[in-house]
Amino acid sequence: MAAFGMSELWDPAVRRDPHPFYDRVRDSGQPVLQIDPAGNRFWVVAGYGDVLTGLRHPAIGHEIHRHCPGLPETAPHHLPDVARIESRQLINLDPPDHTRLRGLVSGGFTSRAVARLEPWIGDLADRLVTDARRRGRIDGITHLADPVPVNVIAELVGIPEPDRPRFRAWSAAIVSASPDGPSATLEFGAYLDELAARRRVAPEDDLISDLVTRADQGDQLDRDELVALVQLLLIAGQETTVDLIVNGIRLLLTHPEQWQALREDPSLAAAVVEETLRFRGPVEIVPPRFTFQDVELGGGLIPAYDRVGLSLWGANRDPAVFDRPHAFDIHRSDVRRHIAFGYGIHFCLGAHLARMESRIMFERIARELPGLRLAVDPVDLDSFRLHQRGLPLHV
Repeated sequence: MAAFGMSELWDPAVRRDPHPFYDRVRDSGQPVLQIDPAGNRFWVVAGYGDVLTGLRHPAIGHEIHRHCPGLPETAPHHLPDVARIESRQLINLDPPDHTRLRGLVSGGFTSRAVARLEPWIGDLADRLVTDARRRGRIDGITHLADPVPVNVIAELVGIPEPDRPRFRAWSAAIVSASPDGPSATLEFGAYLDELAARRRVAPEDDLISDLVTRADQGDQLDRDELVALVQLLLIAGQETTVDLIVNGIRLLLTHPEQWQALREDPSLAAAVVEETLRFRGPVEIVPPRFTFQDVELGGGLIPAYDRVGLSLWGANRDPAVFDRPHAFDIHRSDVRRHIAFGYGIHFCLGAHLARMESRIMFERIARELPGLRLAVDPVDLDSFRLHQRGLPLHV
C-alpha cells in the first residue's frame, strides 16, 4: 500500500503537479486521509466511479449541522456578516434551500437562454483578437481570457459597465483567499444593496431586477441570499471560465500538433473545450462535503461527520475510463465522459455559457491569431496558479 504524508496534497511539489498524487490515491484502493491547512481531517477520493458515487450519495452533503448530534445550527444573526453570506451560497447548501435558490436563477442559464448571447460574444471576441494583433505582445489572461467571461456574466446579472472593474477586483480577492477577501465580500454586499434599490425603482432586463422582483413578491429570497447568490454567479461565471480559456491556450501552445490541428480546422474548438475541461478543468476538488454517517466509498470507510474531498482532476485522469489519460488530445473519443462540471444537483449552473464562451474564443484565436506562441519558456509557467500569474504571449 502506498504511504502518504499526512498533508502531502498541500506540499509545494505536489501543488505544482497533483496528478501523480491522485494516481497513487486511485492505486491505493481506498480513500486517503489528509490534514488540510486548517487542521481538518480530509478524505481524498480520486477514482472516477467513486467520485461519481460521492457526488450523488444521499449521506454526503454540505449542511452538517442538520445531521450531526450536538452541532446545532448557529442562528444567522449570531454569525459575522461574511460568514452569514458565505453560508447561504448555493455551493454550501443542500435541499431544500439549494433547490429553492437554484430554481430562482436556473432559467437564465439554459442552453436556449445563453444561445441568444452568441452574436454579442462573437463581436467581443473579434474586438479582442483585433486588439491582440495590434499589440503584438500580450498577456493571455488580460487580453484574451479575461474580458469575455467577466463582461458576459456582468451583462447577464446586470452590473453597469463602469462598475465591472471593481467586481473583477472583488472576485480576485475572494477567490484567492487573500486578507482582503472578507472586506471585498462586505463591499460587494453594500454595492448590491444600492443596485437592488435602483432596480426596484427602475427594473431592467437583467437577473438582479428579476431577483429583486421575486423577493418583493414574497418569493422566499432574503437579503443575504440575494447577495450570496449574485456573488457566487459573478465569481463562478468569471473565475472558472477565465481559467478554462487560459489553460486551453497554454495547452494548445505547449502541444504543437494539437495547436496545428485547430488552426487547420477551427471547428475543432468545441473539442478543445472538452479536452481542456477533462485534462485541466477549473475545479480540482469540489467544495468539501461531509459524511452524515459512516460511508463506504472508494474501497474504504469514511467516518461520519468527516470531510470528503471528491477530486474531479483525479476522476478525469482515471485510466479505467480514459485512454492515455495523461495525454492532451483534442481528437479523443471518450472526452464527453469527463465530469469537470460536477454531477447531480450541484452540476455547474453555467456549464452551457462557459462552453460557448470558450468555444468562440478558441475559434477566433485559431482563425485570427495563427502565429500565437508563448513568450516565455514553458517550464517557467506555474500551471497551478497560471490564472493568477499571467500568460505572456507573442502574436
